[in-house]
Amino acid sequence: MTLTLKQTDLYRFERMVSKLAKPSDAASVKVSLITSGNGNIKLAAFCPDAILTMVVAKTGFINPFSTTLDALKPIALKKDRDMTFEIQGNSVHVRYGIEQCWLPCNDEVNTLPQAPKQTAANGKQILSALHSVSKCTDPNSVRFALGGICLRDSQIMATSGVQLVVQQGFEFPFKDDVICPASKLFGSKELWGMDTEEVLVGQMDNWMYFRVGAVEFWLRTIDGKFPKVDSIMEPADNTSYLELHPADSAFILDHIGKLPGSKESESPIVLSCDQQIQVRAYDPTQNTGTTLVLSHSMFTGEKVAVAMNRLFLKNALQFGCLRIGLDPTDAKPVIATGGETTFVCMPLAKHAEPEVDSAKINVLTSAVQPAAAIPAKVDAVLIQKRRRKMTIAKRTALTSTGNTALLESAEQLRQDLRNSLVLVNTLIREVKTQRQQDRLLRNTMDSLRKLSIV
Repeated sequence: MTLTLKQTDLYRFERMVSKLAKPSDAASVKVSLITSGNGNIKLAAFCPDAILTMVVAKTGFINPFSTTLDALKPIALKKDRDMTFEIQGNSVHVRYGIEQCWLPCNDEVNTLPQAPKQTAANGKQILSALHSVSKCTDPNSVRFALGGICLRDSQIMATSGVQLVVQQGFEFPFKDDVICPASKLFGSKELWGMDTEEVLVGQMDNWMYFRVGAVEFWLRTIDGKFPKVDSIMEPADNTSYLELHPADSAFILDHIGKLPGSKESESPIVLSCDQQIQVRAYDPTQNTGTTLVLSHSMFTGEKVAVAMNRLFLKNALQFGCLRIGLDPTDAKPVIATGGETTFVCMPLAKHAEPEVDSAKINVLTSAVQPAAAIPAKVDAVLIQKRRRKMTIAKRTALTSTGNTALLESAEQLRQDLRNSLVLVNTLIREVKTQRQQDRLLRNTMDSLRKLSIV
């Protein structure tokens, strides 16, 4: 029996499994071709703590077999070629175009865990949230389960002990906390490229379950407790609030990786709200510094200067948290919010700004970026095409039934212009008449002067 599969499906499957498996486990990943109960042909990858399946054919039949990810990877990279699989003894004969190869195989196929009976539907933004919060985990922690992502009620949370991120607005079919491992698969463009906007989420025994279109995957949950974080998310009574303008946020993100002192312990920067709102960084070893002046933002409350790890500020801004609460006493953590996201980090309470010669401090001020100029050597034909498309689009918009009010306004404007033209013509006639009268008066006066002389 033979089975034909698309190379694009093999490639997508291999890319997702490579991101799902830990680098140390890649050599032990087992790949099987199986037939599900509804007749679909699936590729399944079995990692030590994760499983992924993908439907690769709706029809066809082949005896189930298993091979390794390392054996499958070379043929998955053969672009734009359909591949025919045929079992021949203890190997699988694979043909693609005029090329062929044999994969080692056996008939030992692992059993897939059951899909949970109850699942909750979410949008693809849950994949983005799970991917982005993973930067706040601590895989080396032994006290709490800080290496994973906590799913609680409608929240996704992650913390390393010194920074915390909470994102809300999700649906889960379970009430108790579930700690899911962080995985690069959540940010996989192959997973995001699935032809669906729905992500099903569930939990069964010690497995976290996800389904995205033709892909299902299970992640083994992490045993342990997630720390209680509600109390640290309450701001102090005297908290000052910085309202960052999006332009200033982009300005910081553009420069934060270039600020001096990045190799210092805890990579400190100072966020200051005074007569100016500034981000200051120093390199004491070189006696230099840089000050970013945020000219579009504003703050309310007491004047404050808080030292913090620059990585935490970068994370907060990348999460879209532009409202930042700062405690002038450094007794409370920095609390940044934006939309459905809350980011919390601890300040560097004992950090003191070094004394640096003011002449060696580089001051950069955020400003509105000018509109991008059209390159001098832009293709004239391309410009003409763009103008033609814009003209057609405008005409289409003006003639569409949805723009009746716009047409009525245009008609009224035309009538007003006609009325204005009538008034202008009347004024012109009156001016001409006045000129004729003035000319007649001058001639009369000249005649009278001549008579008086005589």
